[in-house]
Amino acid sequence: MLPNIEYSLSYSVPTGTERDALSALTLNPDARWHDRMDHAQFIVTALHEGTRVGMGIVHTAVTAPTQVDKPLELGAMFVHPAYRRLGIRQHMASSRLTYALSMGGTPITVIDNRNEASWSYYERSEKWTRELEYTGWFTGLPMSIWVSTESSWYRTSQGLHPLVPAQPNTVLPPGPMTNQRLGHQALAGPDQDSSVPA
Repeated sequence: MLPNIEYSLSYSVPTGTERDALSALTLNPDARWHDRMDHAQFIVTALHEGTRVGMGIVHTAVTAPTQVDKPLELGAMFVHPAYRRLGIRQHMASSRLTYALSMGGTPITVIDNRNEASWSYYERSEKWTRELEYTGWFTGLPMSIWVSTESSWYRTSQGLHPLVPAQPNTVLPPGPMTNQRLGHQALAGPDQDSSVPA
């Protein structure tokens, strides 16, 4: 039987108990992690029976050498291993992308080139294009920056009409879900970072 997953949306920087709970989802809540949290614009959290089992953020603490205008990084997405392949990542990824576009920013995501699942997802997706590959400042490893093809920055660079940003109160697809039963198996999606039990 598949679990009932609820999603919580937040538009403020997490502090205190909330930050501790979100940090418990990661393997290494280091200084970089807290920098992202300090600059969070949007956080989507997946919960099962009140327990946090996944989270993803949109933040402005961009360190990758992107050339895009107004970058909003969709980073730090984690799902507890016991809850993977249930469509949670896909829902959180879609919510984050919609939020970033609604704010008029240029959504980017940075992927470790060793992460084959993420590479496969972004290469197949029409919503993302690779901007550049570089050596990560924090990791010393090859990384790639991916840019949303729906952003005004990308569309203008391709000679297309830029999209008009939605209002900040745009309903995120398919809206905040409460008690949604996940009735399908999804492929592993973006940002396949490691996680530990919440």
